[in-house]
This record gives sequence, structure tokens and C-alpha cells, in this order.
Amino acid sequence: MSRPSITLVAGSNKTRIVLHDQLDQLLGDYVEIHSYAVDEGLPLLLDEAIVVYSSKVIYREANEQATIRSTHTIVGKRTINHEQIDTLFDIPENSNVLLVNDDFDETVDFIESLYQLGINHIQFVPFRKGQLFYEHIDFAVSPGETQLCPPFIKNIIDIHVRLFDMTTILKIVDYCELNEGITIRISERYIRNIVELQRKLLLAEHKTKQINEHLQDVVNSVDDGILAINQHQEITVFNHRLKALFQLSVQEISNMPLTAILGEDIVDFILKGEDTSKFFNINGIEVVLYRFVMSRENTIVTTFKSVNQAFEIEKTAQRQLRKRGFYAKYDLTDIIGEHPSIKYCKQIAKKLALSEHPILIHGETGTGKELFANAMHRNSMRKNGPFLAINCSALTENLLESELFGYEEGTFTGAQRGGKKGLFELADNGTIFLDEIGDISLSLQAHLLRVLQEQEIRRIGGNKIIPINVRIIAATNKDIRDKMRDGSFRPDLFYRLNVLNFTISPLRERKSDIPLLVDYFKKKSGKWVKIDPLVLDRLVQYEWLGNIRELKSVMDYMLTVCENSTITENDLPDNFLQAEQPVANIHQQSFVSESDLEAREYLYILKKVKQCNDSGKAASRDWIAEVSKESSLSLTSQQVRKRLDYLEQQGLVKKGRGRAGTKITLAGVDYLVSRLSQK
Repeated sequence: MSRPSITLVAGSNKTRIVLHDQLDQLLGDYVEIHSYAVDEGLPLLLDEAIVVYSSKVIYREANEQATIRSTHTIVGKRTINHEQIDTLFDIPENSNVLLVNDDFDETVDFIESLYQLGINHIQFVPFRKGQLFYEHIDFAVSPGETQLCPPFIKNIIDIHVRLFDMTTILKIVDYCELNEGITIRISERYIRNIVELQRKLLLAEHKTKQINEHLQDVVNSVDDGILAINQHQEITVFNHRLKALFQLSVQEISNMPLTAILGEDIVDFILKGEDTSKFFNINGIEVVLYRFVMSRENTIVTTFKSVNQAFEIEKTAQRQLRKRGFYAKYDLTDIIGEHPSIKYCKQIAKKLALSEHPILIHGETGTGKELFANAMHRNSMRKNGPFLAINCSALTENLLESELFGYEEGTFTGAQRGGKKGLFELADNGTIFLDEIGDISLSLQAHLLRVLQEQEIRRIGGNKIIPINVRIIAATNKDIRDKMRDGSFRPDLFYRLNVLNFTISPLRERKSDIPLLVDYFKKKSGKWVKIDPLVLDRLVQYEWLGNIRELKSVMDYMLTVCENSTITENDLPDNFLQAEQPVANIHQQSFVSESDLEAREYLYILKKVKQCNDSGKAASRDWIAEVSKESSLSLTSQQVRKRLDYLEQQGLVKKGRGRAGTKITLAGVDYLVSRLSQK
């Protein structure tokens, strides 16, 4: 007796293969199966006893493409491939999920069947061809049609081609007039797949329950109160510590609205708070709340920590950092000075501290670059993290590399057992200060560039990439642009470091701060002595090539050797007396090669440059030309430029690049004073 025959008509070849395999697995022992795909063309005439279509759409398309005669026509109903159903349970609860199929009506039917299967923890949205935008959708699910998914959706899940459901299989069995025994065996084969799926789901559910119970135990063992809410403002986590804090006897709080448990002020902070932390008094206990949003899960988590406990933790962390020396010792208040230039530097430093960008500090030796680096760390969001400093010019290249990046065990002779963390690792979540950055080799510059670009390092002798979170503050007393021109400094590294920058003025340009610094060093020493005005005058007149560091050394010497209640000129160190240069005889110059008018112009320009500098600004030639119109000279900008060039050649002024303007030198001040005193 010949076996009955059925013909399957599907849309695509991919769907044809999957459905043919399903029918063959269930019916292949009892039925002849033929199959066609509309996309690949149908015979002009199909004359079959039983024709099974994969969907209503394919039924219409197939009958438009070919003449089909059949005794029995079955338009199959389809359902999810049961082996793929567990992938849907991995999607976070309450997510909006775009269901993508090539026919809208089929998509709606499929969504309904998924809900009937109990997949109701997510909200399905049907895909429409031609609709370009969907709001608040992070996931797309498709039964083998992922090429239709909008490109802006981040997470795309392919649940593979849908299979015929049990009603369709039983209808085929009925039309094929198979006996009852065969029908039972076919049903058993279909049900076996469902039972296996059910077993997998039960195991997954049991495992999930175990994990949830374990996580709940962990959450309840934490000393902090922990609260989590979903997008509907319903409580999903509320641990025992929090119940005790709010003195609640309610056992089951999950899914309760937030407003049913907490006061209005706390609810406002959790839902609308602009800050990440805030203090509250709850039942007489001072508590600090920390709030953060888990965007992907549409969840807000808030922790409740006792203020006393928070302070203890912070003090413990600070003690550990101090023990290891990894903390910033100075703040902006430790930077002494009232001169406009130093006030400006402190204002800028405070603003730059709040950024996460690298900072490059320019300044001569001894101007206080490390003090500013310390202060910026203490005024930054990283203030509770470590602060480490290293002088790049004080170590050889190999030693500096091992200090910065660390090394693995056995990298070189004498290497520490177990290897060693470098400063970048130790400074994680904090700040590292690289002093004299202009002195590092090109090889190290390349390594440092990678740290800035990728925020990761690799120890010497290691192959593991270590992610770090470090802010870099660098300093130099060199002109990095000159080093770039001579090829000894990488331009790409300079532009990475120079995102934020400022320049600390040398002490000779803010001499009005010298008495303040002298008084500060005197008080810090604990010695109650006076300073002879003649000594103070000589200190003010001195050039201070070593800046504040040199001034401190001189003060330390005088405070040590002084035997009376007043520091006199006899207490000045010998090297200071030797280094003192007699005032240059520039005042004897009278610009004899110039006319009287030009000599007046030079003096006028010098006075204006000094006037501008005294207010903490550098003078521009346009400004000098503009104010000269109010005098009898009326200089043009070009004339001012030529006069400034000559004054710079004489060492009386120093011209800066671009907007840096012009500053008068000590020699210029001496010359100006001497000329004015002759009048």
C-alpha cells in the first residue's frame, strides 16, 4: 500500500527547510513529503492531494504564482521553536520588545500566542514595515527575519523559524487517514519535545529561585540599607537593615509602591534628586543616602548608610592611604600669595580640579607646581582616592618605566617576588602627578600616550592588559613646544596632556608676595624673630632664579643661624651674597642712538607695560597703542611692536607668544626707576 503524500509550500527556502525537517521528524515514517519555496518559484501546476501552506500570506502568494489543485488545503498555524523559548526569559522584566516578522497580521498573532504560552514578563510591540522610529525599545526579537530589524536597536535576538503547532500536525494526520496507533505515536513525538522544554524550564526556574534566595541572603547580610525600585516605582529590593531603620514589621514589601513606605522628602530625592547623595534624619538617626540609576534595567538603587559608619569607613580608608603615603598633603589655602597672578592661578586650579581631563602645569623650578597638583586632587571628585607623585627627571629611563608600570616576577635580576604594582595601578581611582614630564624619553612617551588614550597599562614582562582609572596631572619647567620642534617630545602626547593648562608666575614677577612668604616661613618655623627691613628689602630685590624653593632655603638658613631676636644682614647666607648681582648699569643707557622723541616713547611704553603687569596682566601692543592716543605721542600698533622688539633686545621686557602679551623684566624695572629718579 502506497504511503499518503503531502506538499509543503513555504515563503523562503530557509523556512521550507526548517518546516520540512519538522514534518519529516514527526511524519516521515508514514508520509511522503514534498516541499517548495515561493521565493524560488513554483511549478506552473501543482496537483496534490494535501497541500500545507506555511501561512495565510503564502497561501495567497502561491495561488497567484501557480495553479494549485488539492483535495485538502491546510493553512498552518505556527508557534515558537520550543528550543528557543528560554532566550526570551533572559530579557529583563518589563522591557519593551519589538517583535519583527515580514507580515503585520502574522506578527500580531505570534505575539498573542507568546502571551498564551506564559511569556508575559515583557511587553511586545509589533513591527510595521516602513515605520522608521520606535521609542524606548532596546530589544528586538525575530523568528528568522533579523535582516528586517531597525539598525538602531542594540540587542537583537533570533528565535529561529517558527514551527507548525500541534493543531496543524493533527489536521495533517487526519487528512492522511493514518490509524489511531500512528496518530498516538506522532502525538507522543510532538509532546516529547514540549516535555523536554518543560523540564528545562523547571530546572531553570529552580536554579533562578536558588540564585534569588542566595542574593536575598547576601543583601540581608549587608550593614547598609538597600532599596531598589522598578520603572513603575514599585519596590523590588528592601533588605532587613532597611526594615529595622524604618521600624517596619511588614514581612512582604516587594511590589509595594514607594510612597506607601517612605516619606515625601526621601521619595523626591530617589525619583528626582539631582545629587547622587544626600543627608536625612530617619527616626533620629543621621543617614546618608546614595542613589544611582541602572538604565538598562530601568531600576533605581538607593543605599542607606549611617553617617557615623560612613565617617568611620572614610577615616579608615584615609588612614590606610596615609600609612602608605598615597594622599595629597596640601590644599589651595597652603599656597601663599595675594598677587593677582597667583590668585588667578588658584581660581583656575579650583575650576580645573572638577574636570577629569589631563592637566599640564607650566612653571619654573620652585614655583610650587606640586603644591598645585596636591591642591587640585583635594578639590576634585577623586579626593578620597590616592595621590601619587613622581619626578620624571630624577630616575633613569628603565627605573622610571618600572616605577610607573610595574613588573612581573622574574622580569629582571632582583625583581620582587610576585612582581610589583606600578604607580598607575596604585593610583587607581585617584591622581598621579608626573613632574618634569618634558624630560622623559620618546619610548616612555609612547607608553604614556597609550595610558591617556586607552586608560590601560601592561606591566613590564607581562602580557595582561590592566584597566585603570587614573587622572594625570603633569608639570614642566621646559618649553615643550621647543622640544616638539627639535623632535624630543611627541606632539600627540603634548596635545593629549595639554587639554587643560595654566602657568605659574615666577617669584620675581610677583615680588609683592615675598613679605607674605617670609612671614609664612617664619611662623611655620616656630621662632619668634623679627626681620630687619634692610634684609627684607634685599630679599625683595633679589632675582630668585630658584623661586619659592630658593627663598625657603634662605629663610631656613637665616632662622637657623640667627642668635638674636632680629634677623639682620649678617644672617644672610654667603651663597646669597655671592649670587646677588649688582644692579645693571642699564640706567646709564639713554638710548643715545635714538632721538629725544624716541627715548620718550621707550620710557612711555616701559611705564605702560609695568602698569599693566602690576595689575596682574600682560601688556598687548594694541592696548599700548590705544592708550597712547590719550598722550602727546599717539603711537601706532606697528610703532609699538618695533619699540618692544628693541626693548626686548636690551633685556628690559620679555615678549610672550600670541595672547601672552609683554612683561617687564627686573632690569626694565631698575632702568625705569633710575630714569624717573633723574627727573
